[in-house]
Amino acid sequence: MLTGRRVAALVGALVVVLSILARAADPYMMSSLRGSGFDSLQRLWPRLMSDTQPVRIIDIDEASLAKLGQWPWSRKVMAKLVDEAMELGAAVVAFDIVFAEPDRLSPKSIAAEIPGLASSTILEDYDATFSAAMAGRPVVLAMASTGRAAPTTAPIKTGFAQTGLDATRAPARLQGITTALPQFNAGAAGIGSISIDLSREQGVARQIPMLLSTGERLVPSLVVEALRVAQGADTLLLHASPDTENAIESLAVGDLAMPLSERGELYVYYRNHDPALMVSAVRLISGEEREALRPLLEGHVLFVGASAVGLLDIRTTALGETVPGVSVHAQATEQILAGQFLTRPEWGVALEYWFVFLAGLGLAFFGAWAKPWKTLLALAVALLTTGTAVAASFRGAGLLLDTTFPFLALLLTAASVIAMRLLVTDREGRMLRQAFGQYVAADVLTEIENNPQALKLGGEMRDVTVMFVDIANFTPLSEKLSPQELVLVVNRLLDAVSTEILAERGTIDKYIGDAVMAFWNAPVSLPDHQFHAARAALGIRRAIEKLNREPLLAELPQKYGIPPLAVRVGMASGEACVGNMGSTTRFDYSVLGETVNIAARAEGTGKHIGHDIVLAGPLLGKSQAMAWLDGGAVEMKGKSGPQVIHALVDHDARPSFMTLKSDFDGMMSLRSIKKRVGRVRELAARHPELSNFFSKLPERFDEYQ
Repeated sequence: MLTGRRVAALVGALVVVLSILARAADPYMMSSLRGSGFDSLQRLWPRLMSDTQPVRIIDIDEASLAKLGQWPWSRKVMAKLVDEAMELGAAVVAFDIVFAEPDRLSPKSIAAEIPGLASSTILEDYDATFSAAMAGRPVVLAMASTGRAAPTTAPIKTGFAQTGLDATRAPARLQGITTALPQFNAGAAGIGSISIDLSREQGVARQIPMLLSTGERLVPSLVVEALRVAQGADTLLLHASPDTENAIESLAVGDLAMPLSERGELYVYYRNHDPALMVSAVRLISGEEREALRPLLEGHVLFVGASAVGLLDIRTTALGETVPGVSVHAQATEQILAGQFLTRPEWGVALEYWFVFLAGLGLAFFGAWAKPWKTLLALAVALLTTGTAVAASFRGAGLLLDTTFPFLALLLTAASVIAMRLLVTDREGRMLRQAFGQYVAADVLTEIENNPQALKLGGEMRDVTVMFVDIANFTPLSEKLSPQELVLVVNRLLDAVSTEILAERGTIDKYIGDAVMAFWNAPVSLPDHQFHAARAALGIRRAIEKLNREPLLAELPQKYGIPPLAVRVGMASGEACVGNMGSTTRFDYSVLGETVNIAARAEGTGKHIGHDIVLAGPLLGKSQAMAWLDGGAVEMKGKSGPQVIHALVDHDARPSFMTLKSDFDGMMSLRSIKKRVGRVRELAARHPELSNFFSKLPERFDEYQ
């Protein structure tokens, strides 16, 4: 049969499994959260700016449009831009612009539309001017995917060498291509793709492709081509997986190497946007600031792009900044030159799965048996450890490990386990508290709740100590007091008795009129249970003495001529059956057996021997060190032979008691009854607190034989 805690553990384990299956399916919500988690790492620790980074952006900004006119500019202006950049010693000029159509502002293009001028050769062709400006110079042009399933022919200027298995189809597929005019492509030193699929990353440019594919050939990105041309390299070296087809590992561009995803993508490690790294295009084209611009552009990789709002080339970075699209290419180039990379290895993904599986199961089973606050503490430790490990991996090795999947899975696991504890396990706890709260001490009840399997409600044989407490002289008390006064006295007395029993971890079985039945060592184990029962009996004695000093109860003897309140306590230790007793609809947790009968007889024996606390049977454990007097061996109803009894005097055998016991034992060793009687009188005079006990001795001497 499944207990509430086992059910909670199974529910938690099920949540872990479902979380792993959900991650494997990777719905939009999970991928979006994962991306946001990676962004958070960059926002906490962005890439630091380097003063020596040789990358600049030639910005077609609002100031440039105001000075040079609306976009598109004539190709003569673009040729001027190339000439000035080369004059200032740029390492490469890479255009984040696709020059796909002839220049309509070119005189030759205008003349072609005027009858009679079409054949004129003296008119300037701005496209030819632009081609001439690029010829033999380190200029890289752009091409882009149209997104249409059209025949794809990519003008590629670089060669590829490859290690490992074929990875031609690993990168994202180019669906149709928009490229520059053939005459421009012929003069350019390199041609690279500027296509970025932002739909996979919720509109954030987290990863950009360094390679794409036509299905037959690999196509480099604008960044790769800019770096290749800047170094004067002819061939790119692609390292693919030696075990898996179409799985890229890294790419070497001249002396530079970059780790890539299996699809050939690079995680961009962003720095905060710095407008100072952008040079207004009009400043370069004017040619009037060469001396000021030379230190900024000489030996630099220059990306030409637009930040003007009307040109709609805006991207969102992982830092949450809105920047011109050309800035993404520039930042990727910066990090490649600096050798600062972010990687998400396949083993990292596997590690996340295993961590969620093991930590989730551990949390589920821990939470099923622990208190909810301990489960929350364990959850906090797990989340803190995960977050710290992920942050350390990011800062130390540039690893992108997902926190959102473990966080979400562990939170759901803890919530489900705690919910089950509240709905099922704690419901059982409330039932236990309802059943035992009135009969056991608070710490015993806590132990029952923490370890309910130790409670066998079906009944079991256990070694217990049973106690009966009865009000002495109850008949005259009930005859003299009014009903209201009697109820008040009985309730005050039973309350005091119950308090002392619970203080010694006893279980109150029932109230029987003016009597109380209790037992020890059930429902939870209690070592030296006889000792605790004896201590409770002495506590009851003190509590009754205190009650008799209360004003309301102190006046009863004088008012009604009755003796002060007193109780008799009978105890016995031995085996008994403990469990739920009663019918299927109404039952009590109780104890049955010969030990119960002996304890009940021991209580009645107290009247016979003249003492308030009587134990029937042998002394056990720590109770042997307490102050007991031998009560003889008395006949008890229902028992075939006499039962040895003991009268409890005090908590411990102090010197005064040892003197009393020595005198008592010496008296009992006398053979002459006459001498015994004489010594009894001496002892009674010396110990008036035991006068009643000693007064009963002469008529009981035969019980000591």
